[in-house]
Amino acid sequence: MLSNLTYSINAVTPIVILVLLGVFLRRIGLIGDGFTSAAEKVVFKVALPVMLFLEVAESGMTGGFDGGLIVFCLISVTAAFLAASLLVPLFIKDRAKCGSFVQGACRSNFAILGVPLAENLFGSSGTAAIALVMPFVILMFNGYSVIILSVFSRNRNKKTDAKAVLGIIRNIITNPLIIGVVLAIPFMVWQIRLPVILEKSLTYTENLATPLALICLGANFKPESLRGRAGLAVCSSVIKTVLLPCVMVVTAALCGLRGESLGVVLILFGAPTAVSSYIMAKNMENDHDLAAQILLLTTVMCAFTMFLGIFILKNLNLI
Repeated sequence: MLSNLTYSINAVTPIVILVLLGVFLRRIGLIGDGFTSAAEKVVFKVALPVMLFLEVAESGMTGGFDGGLIVFCLISVTAAFLAASLLVPLFIKDRAKCGSFVQGACRSNFAILGVPLAENLFGSSGTAAIALVMPFVILMFNGYSVIILSVFSRNRNKKTDAKAVLGIIRNIITNPLIIGVVLAIPFMVWQIRLPVILEKSLTYTENLATPLALICLGANFKPESLRGRAGLAVCSSVIKTVLLPCVMVVTAALCGLRGESLGVVLILFGAPTAVSSYIMAKNMENDHDLAAQILLLTTVMCAFTMFLGIFILKNLNLI
């Protein structure tokens, strides 16, 4: 269990360091609004789509086909986004905050942390289980997030219903992250290998995504942005790291999922909010300051909540 806690802390600390680096670079005047604005566009339109493309394309459909796990993930992720999108507006009147709150509470960093954490817990069988559900989950997370952020966009009230629906459809079709996942599906299904030169070039591009996004997040942080958002950030973070994992893991266990499959469910809902949630919220005119706070809080909290989740499930002999 100590190794699991150490792993979680090692996964969280570099994220915090890069955010603090962004704060420091902004303080000393080395980077400014021009840099962060351009960098965020590069991350959203180039680096993140490439990262998702490679993750889906290289995930493959290896190992045993666990239809029950796939069906559970499809239903549970859909239910989480649907419930949150219906309930949150009843308590939060600011539309832009609603979008960031829902995305932060429901969308996890599954693609980045899923494979290494599953391999650390279960070995190659855990990697195979993660690879099985990854393309479905990535497509759902990004698709639902685009819908949520489009519905709650600051410009939503300025459009008629027909135009709003068309705008949401257009956002889904043209969203760079969705395009990256869709383009990767044939490579995943038919196990098409990219030429080495192209694969290396895409890998270099992929490696820009997370560090650039986190540095921009830190550079754009302003203490005054906490006003009116701290309580919402804490609430969304608790839902993401405590409430949602508990509900989904218990439900999965009652449905008969055990071992690697139950571990996948824990990782799927217990991982912190995706780094790309901040970039998407900003590019789609939602409250990106709230999205940033949720990202940071869930990243720190999950080091301890994931440890507790793993500890409890192992002691109950469920994983």
